[in-house]
Amino acid sequence: MGNVASFRRLKKQGTQPPKSFDEIDNGFDPTLLQSDGFISRIVERIIRNPYKLLAFLRRYVPILTIGNWAVITRYDDVAEALQNDKAVAVDFGARIKALNGGPNFVLGMSDGPAYRGLHAETVKVFPLKENEEIVAPLSYKEAGRLLDEGQGKIDGLRGLQTLVPIRICEEYYGLKVDDKDGFGRWTIAMSCYMFGNPTDDPDLEEAALAAAALVRPIVDDAIARVQAGASGDTITARLVARQKEDPEAMPDSIIRAILIGMVCGFVPTNTMASGHILDLLLSNRDWMLQAREAARSGNDDLLKRCLFEAMRFWPLNPGPFRVAGEDVVIAAGTRREKTIKKGTQMLLSTQSAMHDPRRVKNPDIFDPSRGQTDYMLMGLGLHWCIGAPLAYAQITQTFKALLERENVRRAPGKDGKMTKFGPFPESLWVLYD
Repeated sequence: MGNVASFRRLKKQGTQPPKSFDEIDNGFDPTLLQSDGFISRIVERIIRNPYKLLAFLRRYVPILTIGNWAVITRYDDVAEALQNDKAVAVDFGARIKALNGGPNFVLGMSDGPAYRGLHAETVKVFPLKENEEIVAPLSYKEAGRLLDEGQGKIDGLRGLQTLVPIRICEEYYGLKVDDKDGFGRWTIAMSCYMFGNPTDDPDLEEAALAAAALVRPIVDDAIARVQAGASGDTITARLVARQKEDPEAMPDSIIRAILIGMVCGFVPTNTMASGHILDLLLSNRDWMLQAREAARSGNDDLLKRCLFEAMRFWPLNPGPFRVAGEDVVIAAGTRREKTIKKGTQMLLSTQSAMHDPRRVKNPDIFDPSRGQTDYMLMGLGLHWCIGAPLAYAQITQTFKALLERENVRRAPGKDGKMTKFGPFPESLWVLYD
């Protein structure tokens, strides 16, 4: 679960250890995430429509190395790297610890007993069956309510696609979120810092730590309310119940790490995904018609396929950032074989891989019947998104409620043009009858 905020900075910042909560002031400054300047606009334009560049790289320089960077673009090589967790490592564990105010979470951990234990504890309280039994109907209900209240006009992002995940955080996770607009921005700032910050941008650090200082008390309050006897079967309640069974295995700090990790991998990721999907459907009449027909026929599986096939044309980011944990050979035994030196920053372009005609048939065609191997939307291997099934359920059902309305269309003028908070979609008004 990531973003591309760091692409707005081309000059590498000096690497510094993350600050602690005590070293920052609690004022959250949203302008720290905003891109500015001519270079930023050029980079953003390239990121939005990189397919000619990616095709060139796949053909001529599939493993591009520039300075301390390596960019990998072919499907086979991206898949190989993502499944080599030891040599091609995540390097944002220290940032996750800084935001949690304590331990790491699975998103920033390498394989091993600690990772496997925490992963098992997390999936235990997020059973897959509840995505269909709880998350899906709650998402559909909340989206329907918001659309009814909108009476034909709604901000499809801030007022729907971001708000529904936050309501899931309240009803399913057990958090109490008074400032929902703020909460959405705070979690986005934290996500930018954790997953999209390979150059250690100090602006992102400042914004994220200030945001974490606002999110962490919300999580701690949820834990405290359950410990004080609050009723309800929420994720927080299940973690506290596990704490009563084994206090050493599930202290408050671990509960907080799980909740913050799952929240920051949920609200920002779903906002990004939904914003991209919505803008694409509004811009492609045939895609919209196929998705609308699936929604109205009650074919949830086909609707999900339509939505995430659209997202293949505008995924969350160009791909996840990794770092070479040791000297690693990519594409060994082929003409493109290359050794990536230890410490090299790596961009594994899943966006390019999903359009590689060597492995993806007719990659430029919208085809909801594709097999799952054509997709790397939520990563691959050890760090495949732990919350992906939950995200699929929430996004699909929120869109279902919208697409069941008549004549869903982009609002005229500025309202109908997507605005962003940092690299994340934030506002896009739609009309419906």
